[in-house]
Amino acid sequence: MDAFFFLSVSVSVSPSSLSLLFLLFLTILHVSIANSNNDTDTQFTSCAPFDCGNLTNISYPFWTDHLPRPSYCGFGDEGYKLKCMPNQPPVLTLSSQEFRVLYLNASHGLLTIQRLNLSTCPGEISITSAFNYSETAENITLLYDCRSSGLQSNHSFNCTRNGRETSPVTVLVKDEENNCSEKVEIPVGAKAFDDLMNGITAANETLLQPFYMEYFAYEQYCRQCMDSGGRCGSNESLPATFACYCRDGPHLIQCHHVSGTLALLFFFLLLQIHLPCLAVSCTSLFRQISQSPLLTWMKL
Repeated sequence: MDAFFFLSVSVSVSPSSLSLLFLLFLTILHVSIANSNNDTDTQFTSCAPFDCGNLTNISYPFWTDHLPRPSYCGFGDEGYKLKCMPNQPPVLTLSSQEFRVLYLNASHGLLTIQRLNLSTCPGEISITSAFNYSETAENITLLYDCRSSGLQSNHSFNCTRNGRETSPVTVLVKDEENNCSEKVEIPVGAKAFDDLMNGITAANETLLQPFYMEYFAYEQYCRQCMDSGGRCGSNESLPATFACYCRDGPHLIQCHHVSGTLALLFFFLLLQIHLPCLAVSCTSLFRQISQSPLLTWMKL
């Protein structure tokens, strides 16, 4: 008798309270299912940070075909493609020249790079919307195929150009008159430049010293994408166009999380509507329970 009375009191909650509990259950279930489905998005998973050579945790705008990391996880420019070799610095190609990547500062968009060798004569590094010299870089001028012997230079060296070895490449100290077929400006680090000008190092040693390059690839968009929980990449159809890969698929700039947001707003709206009814129902329920013979028996 007492048990039956307790059961009848327990189910005497108002319909509004039951509807609130039911809707809350559906909301939690919906968000949980959505999140579990979103975790399986292939593009989001493929664009996770990767290790390349002796550098770790590399992400957009860099990519490589040496690992299962598709090109859409990076920026479309070929300069961001890394060649990975075990326990060695990654190698990138700028203006058809190969450089080791010694250090990568993603927060400041800086690369510390070093020319691989001087067997091929150095050429200019093209300044593009993707790469530029850093403020600490200094230019030295190389003169190719010089016919005048009156140049005042402090260093020269030999290298291969267009399949043949050139006459000594001259480093121009000042803007002297010359009779050379080509003049090329090459970036070097500030200290390396000073050492060269002061005669401490030779030209070929200077050109093999590390220096900094700045890189640009939709920094603002990528920051917004990462802050929203996404991973930066590029559009598969238009490699030069930014894309934000999220758990629920690609977006233009940032992840929206529409389902979870709407469900949360809906829950709070229902809570505002049903809270007075729920409070009254709970008060009534507790009053009835406190007066029930079963509760008195349990206390005894």
